[in-house]
Order: sequence, then C-alpha cells, then structure tokens
Amino acid sequence: MKYYRSLFFAVLSFIIFTAASPVAAQNPPEITINEALVRYPFTVNFQLFATHEVDVESVTLIYGLNGRSCQQGSVRQLVNMPESTTIFAFWDWQLTESGSLPPGVTVWWEWEIVDVAGNLFTVERQEAVIEDDNHDWLSAQSGDVTVHWYLGDNSFGQSLLREATDGLERLENELGLPAIEPVSLWFYPTAADVRKVIFNVPEWTGGVAFPEYNATVLGVAPGELDWAGRIVPHELTHLVEGMLTFNCRGVRLPTWLSEGLARFAEGEPEPSEVAQVELALQNGRLPTLRSLSDGFSAFSDSASEAYTQSGQVVKYLIDTYGPKPMNELLLAMQVGQSADEALLAIYGLDTNGVDAAWRTAVGFAPTPTSAADAISLQATPTQIATVALGGVPMLDTPTPLPSETPLPTETYTPAPPTTETPTATETAVPADEITQLTTPGPTAIAPPAAIEPDESLPSWIWWGGGTAVLLLGVAALFFRTRKQRGS
Repeated sequence: MKYYRSLFFAVLSFIIFTAASPVAAQNPPEITINEALVRYPFTVNFQLFATHEVDVESVTLIYGLNGRSCQQGSVRQLVNMPESTTIFAFWDWQLTESGSLPPGVTVWWEWEIVDVAGNLFTVERQEAVIEDDNHDWLSAQSGDVTVHWYLGDNSFGQSLLREATDGLERLENELGLPAIEPVSLWFYPTAADVRKVIFNVPEWTGGVAFPEYNATVLGVAPGELDWAGRIVPHELTHLVEGMLTFNCRGVRLPTWLSEGLARFAEGEPEPSEVAQVELALQNGRLPTLRSLSDGFSAFSDSASEAYTQSGQVVKYLIDTYGPKPMNELLLAMQVGQSADEALLAIYGLDTNGVDAAWRTAVGFAPTPTSAADAISLQATPTQIATVALGGVPMLDTPTPLPSETPLPTETYTPAPPTTETPTATETAVPADEITQLTTPGPTAIAPPAAIEPDESLPSWIWWGGGTAVLLLGVAALFFRTRKQRGS
C-alpha cells in the first residue's frame, strides 16, 4: 500500500509541475522576405514573409525616419492576419495622406512577432533609402553639398553646384551662419514637377525645404540660372537655420527673422520692392516687426511687403553689428532663449527695440504713426497664412505622420512668375520591382514582465492550473475515503 501511495504522489507531482511550468521558448521564426518597397512618391510597402513552429498570434510593424528629432519617433502598426504558422504581413504607408518626403530620406523598420505560447520575437531593424526611381538622376558633389538633377547636361549640374556652394559660403561669411551638416538639393525642371512629388502645397510652389532632413526640392530648369541664384540660397538658408536652432524646448525663429535671413541671402532686393516698403513707412502703415513674428498677411501685397521689410531689418542688423552676432543670436535660441531674450542678450534690443532702431536708421518715426498700426503693436500675433516670394499666398503648417512623429516643417518658395521653363518628359511609374534586402534572423527576447492574466497568459497555463487543482481535490477525496474505510 505504501508503494502505491508513493507512486501516486510521484505521478501527481509530475502532472502539477508540468502544468505549472512554462514550455521552453520556441525557435525564432524563419524569415524569407523582409523588405520595404518604395513607390515614390506615393507609398512605402513593408512586407514580411516567414514561417514558425507554432501559430503566430500577432505581428506589429514599427517604423520611422532618420530626421532630426528630440527623441526616436516611431509608428507602431498592428498588422491584421489570421493565427497561423505561416506569416505574411504587409502594410502600405500612404505618403499622400501622411505627408510627402524628399528623395534621399532613410526609413527604418522592424517587426514584433508574438506566438500563441506567449513568446515575443523582434526581427532585426532594417533601413531603406526613399528614392525617386522614375528618373535617371545625375549627381555632383563638392564637400558636404550634393546636387541631384535629371534634365540637363553635366554643365548645368555643375552650375547648380556652384550656386549651392556659393550660397553656403555667403551664408557663413555675410550672415555668420555656417552649414554644420551636409545638405542635399534635388532639382526638378519645373514647379509642376515639384508639385507631383510634394503633395498638398500651393500651386505656385517652386521649392520646398525640409530642415529636419537637410534636404530641399526645387524647380529649376536648364537656362534658369538667374532664378537658381535666388531660390537656391533662399532654401539653403532655411536648412542652415534648422541646423543652428534645433532644440527640444519649443523655441523657433520668428517669421520675420527666418524669412528675413532667407531674403537677405538672395542678394539685393528689387528697387520696386524697397520703394513699396518706404511708401508704407511714409504713410505710417508699415506693420510692426512683432506683428510679423508668427506669420505674414494672407493678402499678397501685404505679404510681399513683409518679406522685403524683414529682409531690410536683417540687412540693418548685419550692416550695423556684423555677421558674428547673428550666429550668436541663433545659437542663443538653440539653447532655449526666446527671440526677445536672445535679441536682448546679443544686441541689447528686444523685437520692438530692433524695429524702432531700424525705422529710425532709415529716417522714419520709431513706431507706426497710423491708428491701425498702433493697434497692431498691442495685438497678440496669431498663426495665419503667409505669403512667399513674389507675393503669392501660402500656408506654413507641418503635416504629421500617422502617429506622433512629426514631419518636417516645409518652407515654400514660389516658381518665377515670368520665366518659361521646358516641360519635362513624363515618365511612367515603373512596375513593381522587389529588391531583396538582407534579412538576419529574429532574436528572441523575454515577454513583457507585467502581464495581465485575463489578456496575455497562454491558455495552457489556465488549463494546467485547473487540472492541478482538480487532481489535488481527487487525491484528498481518495485518502479521506481510504482513511474512513480503514477506521
């Protein structure tokens, strides 16, 4: 009898131990395909094909971009698929909805796989470059400057490269703003071609800057080097501003300073533009500089005037104090000082003081003299539509990714209003081409520590636990019965 009783307890202990102990971790899934297929400028298609020893319960895609940011922004996307040992997961990132990207940006992605046994596997991160393969691109590079174009010969490309390098040199020497990171310029032949790849921009857009990626997309055709001489330094200024003022404290350049620097970088303004500002000064109706901190007027004439006014104020600061303080001003904002704090620290003048000093220097009253403009001196600025070069309305609003990751702040520049440009030959989007990427095997990692029993634990634990309790009850009943019979 003692023998059977010992055997019974041994079997019971084995059952309880087996039911309560988790099974050994499964082998990682075997990856066959792991790639991102770019169909520029419309979509990025992520694909994963793999097999696993047991059914897979869920697959999550995690992806993001390599832009300048305060933290590693990413998007998590649960991919719907049935429980199966065969994994075929795909997700289309619609750039037409989330916001356009310039060519040359790097996208990264990884996958999380959870099987029905509760094992979590992470497939190693991959990267791909967003490329516009609808055209045969040519490139030229000098130092940290790279230009790309597809219409025009090598001589044209070299001319664009000179415009870019000269523009950066002028930014450093005359504005005190050095480019501390490499920049990339992508030239399409017309403004219409720019709008085919950069969505949701005004019809007049001729150039778009993406400071977070140190890249800009511009519409310049062969024979338009005069236009290139304006738009290239303008967009480069916005890229360099982004490098020098990037911060995680929510501080950004006021509109008058950002656009004023870009206008100054273009060179001397047209005499008619300066005359327009002087006439507004004479009539006492030129807006205060503070009212131009958060945007320009939605009306073309007023906005064009604001661009010229801002450029003239920046010119006054450079002519009076030299380029070095401008660099110090931007760096002061980069470490978190507001525009007024930085202006006071560097120039001893806040925004109103700079405005008054400039107006006095050009021979006018230090403040607006009309009643309407006196009111604007006290008004709280609001974000409104701004107007690009040449007086064409625009909106300056960043477009977010499908999650919390922000897209770059796009700065628009209009195409030249009177220049005729050749029309680029339409190139059809090529058929699907799958480029096999290197796909290292996934690495198994431990499941999350905090697991809610009613949601996350595998079903075998509950069945095993229930079985153990039931067997314990049976054992207790058995020995109780035996005891009663023996007595």
